[in-house]
Parts: sequence; structure tokens; C-alpha cells
Amino acid sequence: MKMSINKTQIVEGLNQIWGKWSQFGSQLNESQWQTYSRLPGWTVKDNLSHLVGGEYMLSGQKLPEVEVSADHVKNPVGEANEKAIHSFREKEGSEVLALFNEVTAERFNVLSEMSDEEFQAVGWTPAGEAPYGRFMQIRVYDAWLHMQDCREPLGLPGDEDGLPAEIAIDEVSSAAGYIVGKKGGAPEGSRIQIIISGPVERTLRVEVSDGRASLVESFDEDPTSTLTMSSLDFTALTGGRDDSTRYIEDGRVLLGGDLEVARRIAENLAYTI
Repeated sequence: MKMSINKTQIVEGLNQIWGKWSQFGSQLNESQWQTYSRLPGWTVKDNLSHLVGGEYMLSGQKLPEVEVSADHVKNPVGEANEKAIHSFREKEGSEVLALFNEVTAERFNVLSEMSDEEFQAVGWTPAGEAPYGRFMQIRVYDAWLHMQDCREPLGLPGDEDGLPAEIAIDEVSSAAGYIVGKKGGAPEGSRIQIIISGPVERTLRVEVSDGRASLVESFDEDPTSTLTMSSLDFTALTGGRDDSTRYIEDGRVLLGGDLEVARRIAENLAYTI
């Protein structure tokens, strides 16, 4: 299945998730900005600094020179993110939010004026060579997931559905073949069905044929294994935010069919874009 890149939808998704971050951040006090998120070692403010760093890099803006040596830095976006986090450590959350509002307003104007040809142009992205629009889809996913990383520990749930959440699920769904085949080791002939039960609903079907796991529209026969979970749990687990074991044990992740294969996939949902 080929991914469709819709410029209008993705730019609007970015506009919406940036607006949601702005509204969310405007309600936080400094103690909340300094609260640790779902990501080890990252505060709520660090999550927003991470997003600012990515948009600075994409807009060609310079960040202060700081030494970045973290093992997880793999590409220019990651380097910009780390520089932003370290550079903004001394700033208050409201100051980082002001920088975020400024750079995202500029980025929205640039993206709105970009031609379809430019948006579809193939180049470097965190997912390899792909259209620029795919890069922007990843940015929606990243911004939405980091918001959930912050909302959960603050006890402020929200923005669990809507366009940014839909785009985030689409982005993760595009990796279903890799997750099921490469990470989960589904054997030849497997038909794996992943039911995402809401707030965003999807049914993903992955078939393993000729040694390749591919996302397909439908199966000719019943699925050999099934996994069922909410869209919030799906994104938490595929994003490596938590261990799936207790999700399976407490029923948040339901397994069916060949349970050995289903469990192996569930335990290996985490992947890196």
C-alpha cells in the first residue's frame, strides 16, 4: 500500500497541533513545565524545546553552539533538538513557548506558500529518502506524541483524537510491515490483524509472503494472529514509551489467534522512525 501525501491535510495538521501546543503551554505554570514527562530525563519544557529545535533547523535558523554528544543523536534534526534542549535549559517554559509560537507561525507561512511540486520533492527525511510532505507528516506525529508524553504525567488528558491524532496514526501505520515482520518476526504465511479501537480507529492488516511483511487492504483468509488496543496505547508502545508486558497482563492489549506470534509482535512494537 502506497502512502498518500496530501499537502492541505498535513499543513493543516501541523497548524492544529502547533495551536494545541500553544494553548496547552499557555495554561502551565513553571512547576508544570519542570515536571518530568514520559521520556526519561526530559521535562515538559524539554519536549517543547525539542520541537522548537526541529523547526529552527527546518527554517535555517541558528541555535547557540553547544557540545552535543548524546548516543541517540543520529541526524541533523536530532542534533538541532539536542542543541535546543541544552540551550533553553535556563529559560522559563513561557519563554520557550514564545519562541515556539514565533517559529511555528513562520513555518506555517512557508508551508502554506509552498507549491505541490516542492511538497512532493524527494529528499532526506528521518525515514530515509522520501517526499518533503512525508517529513512534515512525521513532524505532526512527533509534535502530537510529545504532547501526549507531557499530558499524561501532568494528569491533563486531551487531544486524543482529531486531525493531528489521525495523521499520527497514519504515520505509525505506514511502518506496520516493518514492525510485524522485522521487529516481531512474524513467520511466512502469517496474516496479522492489528485493531486500533479508538479514539482513533483503524484496522491494520499485514501479510507475510515470500519473506516480506506488507500492509494490505484485506486478507483472503482469516487472520492468523490479532492484536487489539487503543490508539493511545498503540502510539505509546510503538513510540517506545512503555513496556508492553503489563499492557498485555492488564488487558489493555488483547491477543488472539496464534498467541505466541501475537505476543512476540506486541513485545516488539517499539520502532524508530
